[in-house]
Parts: sequence; structure tokens; C-alpha cells
Amino acid sequence: MKKIYINYWFICLVFLSFLSCNNDDGETLFSETPAERIAQRNSELQNLLLSQEQGYKGVYFTKNDEFGGFTFYMKFNADGTVQMTSDFDSETDIISSSYEVRLGTTTELVFTTRNHIQKVSETSASNTDGFRGTSVFQYFSNDNGVITFRDIRNRDTASLVLEPTGFSNFISESVVKSEASLVQRQNLLPTPTSSVFQLLRIENGNGISNFNLNYNTEDLFASPRITLDDGSVTEFNFGIAFTEEGLVISPALDFEGETYTSFIYDAVTSSYVSTVNGTTATILFDNEPAFISRDIESLAQLGPTGFLYRPRLGSNSLTSVGHDAMLQEISDNFAAAGLGAWSVNEYQLSIDFESDNCDTFVFIQLLREADNAAFNSFFCFEKGVITDRKLFLNYTGPTPGNSTFFEPLVMPLLDFFNSSQGLIYTSEGGFSSTLFNFTNSAGTFTSVENPAIRVYGLWFG
Repeated sequence: MKKIYINYWFICLVFLSFLSCNNDDGETLFSETPAERIAQRNSELQNLLLSQEQGYKGVYFTKNDEFGGFTFYMKFNADGTVQMTSDFDSETDIISSSYEVRLGTTTELVFTTRNHIQKVSETSASNTDGFRGTSVFQYFSNDNGVITFRDIRNRDTASLVLEPTGFSNFISESVVKSEASLVQRQNLLPTPTSSVFQLLRIENGNGISNFNLNYNTEDLFASPRITLDDGSVTEFNFGIAFTEEGLVISPALDFEGETYTSFIYDAVTSSYVSTVNGTTATILFDNEPAFISRDIESLAQLGPTGFLYRPRLGSNSLTSVGHDAMLQEISDNFAAAGLGAWSVNEYQLSIDFESDNCDTFVFIQLLREADNAAFNSFFCFEKGVITDRKLFLNYTGPTPGNSTFFEPLVMPLLDFFNSSQGLIYTSEGGFSSTLFNFTNSAGTFTSVENPAIRVYGLWFG
């Protein structure tokens, strides 16, 4: 055994000597030292940043599996300063701060003092988690002047892409473009007169496919989804960033062989459209959702119960701005009638699917603001009918007393429940608002006749 051991090491020494001799006669893998390569890479990025006298437009997605992104405009200067604005919020003034190109784990662009880009890593009252962004970016690639960076915190789900602005005046044009992006963000939100049903619609040679958009306004994130009767679900997920012309999504949407990334806003139809190879993907408001669930059928099993909307319980974004405009219309009716300031203090819907003896009714409590006096009124409907997964309620009139007097003033609310095309109901789990969380079941009713009006409330026994 000892002899074998000695021969083994002798063979290894000979083999290593052979490799060493061959290496002396061959070429080295790199012509520069590691330090020289690092310096070259840093210089490459620095020169790129300074090459655009009118700066760069950047779209930064901090974590595209949870959040949308923001558009930045940056002008890098040789003295180590950068001028910047963004569409993160309404504060679009250009701020000057410091930056560095330096070596970290690789060549990095670091924003060393506070500017607009630090906002993506800060928390706020409306977003307690922030957008989990960073100020340190790893230089990834240069594609004909378009520079791509990776976020050191979220390498696989974040990106910052800079492209030349093409501006003639960075100072004035960058602010104008940022403010235009903010307008586009508002264009994706429902108005008092637009439908609450937002869809992603894809049209190609195979026909039309609709998905409920499920857009989260706080996170700028969408989860388009369609659930079929057999329980199968098709869902996409992407963050949204806004530009002066429309929006971009990340990750890109791949559907039946085509990829959609950039959407242009169409003011005529209030929609965002992406056209690729003769196909279109459109984000739009529609009169009905892509899919109506069977949630309404569960109401027939509740027994004697009521649905309550009470502003004092706090707000929920599922209650639409169109609904709030309807309540304001009622207050305006009182003022126009010379009755002073009144408001809807609360209202309830009680549904009966068996009896027509005013067992289905709407209770409205009105508040006279001059003395905080509350007045109750009741309005009768025929028994509830479910057809095509929609609830139909037929208004029959007020009960005697105050109700008769109040009827013409509160008619917008009665018309909501009396929708000739029915109401769409969705179950929303336990009740949650800006003020309270209850175990009571909660849900929404939306008028099909006027889909701008949707109310979120709770069920009580």
C-alpha cells in the first residue's frame, strides 16, 4: 500500500508540471487585470450616464410580483450630482442630489443622498410597507444606449431601465411628462359615472377573452382573473407603471403566442390599448364583469337577515365614488327643496324570497344636520327574485308617514335597488373598513342598470 501511495503522488506532480509548461506557452484568458476590468466597467457606465445631455427616462419596478412601478427622469452631471423628478406623487419639482458609480458586488449606480427615487423605499400612512425599493442598482446591460439595472434587494422581480429622453429642455419637459403620468394614473380609476367593472379584454383570431382586472390602486398591481363554473381559474399578475402616453406592465403579459407590454390611452373610450401583430389587449370599463359568480344564491340560505351600509363604520374602497355621488345627490335634493342640510345616516336592505307583504324593504335613516335629529323611513319591494345570477327587486312604494314625504328626495337610492337589469352581488368575506374589522359577513351590490354605483356593507341577523 505504501508503494502505491508514493507512485500516486509522483504521477500528480508530473501532471501538474505538464500543465504548468503548457500554460507558459499559451495565451492568458484576460488581457487586463481584475482591477483594470473593474475600472473599465465603471468608466463605461459613467460615460453612458453623462452621454445624454438631456438625461434619461427611467421606469422602475421595485417588485413586480407585488407592486407596480414609477417613471423617473434623471439628468446625470460630471460633478456627481443628478437632477431628478418622478410621478411617484404630486411633488414633481426637480431635486438635485448626489450619485456614485462604484464597485459593490459588481459595478453599481448608487443614489447617495435623498431624491425622488428614495420614496419607493419609504413607508407612509396609506402604504405602511412601502414599495420595497432601493437606492443601489447593479449595472446589467447596455443595449444601444438603453441601460438596464438590477435592484440589489429584489434581483429577480425588480428592474430599472433608463433610455434617452430625446428632450430639448430637460428642466421643463421632465416635469410636464411626470405630471402627465400622474394624469394617466387617475385615468385608470373609476369616476362617478364610469362602471366599477374593469376588464382585461384580449381579442385575437380565436375570439374575445375577458378577465376581471382586479386592480389594486394602492399597490398599482393587477391580477386579471376568470373563474369558470367548473372551478377552473385563469389568472395573470403584473405591476403597472404609468407614462405620459399610457402605461407599461411588468412582467409582460403572454397570451396565446403574443406578448403585451405597452398600452396607449384612448381618451374616446377611456381605455388602454396594446396592439401586437393584429391582436389587441385592452384595459377598459364594461357594464358587467367578465364572470358573475353564484354568490347571490347563498343569500337565499341566510334566513331573516339584513344588509347594512353605515358611513360611521368606516370606508372601504369597494364602495364606489358613484355611490357616494348618489348620496350627495340626495343631500342636494333636500337643499333644493329648502329643507337645509340633510344626509343619509345609514340604510338597510332586508330581503325575503318568499313573501310579498313588504317583507323585502329598504330602511333609510336620514339625519337633519341642524340639530342631529334622525328620521326613519321604510320603502317596500316585492319579494326578491334571482335570475341569471342577478337579484331583482321591484319597488312598490313607501309606508305611511315620513316615508311618503321623503320618497321623492331619496329616490336615487330607491332606483339603485330597483335596477331594471338587476343587482350583482359578490361575497367579500368578513367586514373590513378603515375603522373596524368584524366577523360579520360582508359583500357588495352593484346596479347593472347603472354600474357606476356599488355599495359595500355587512350582514346582520
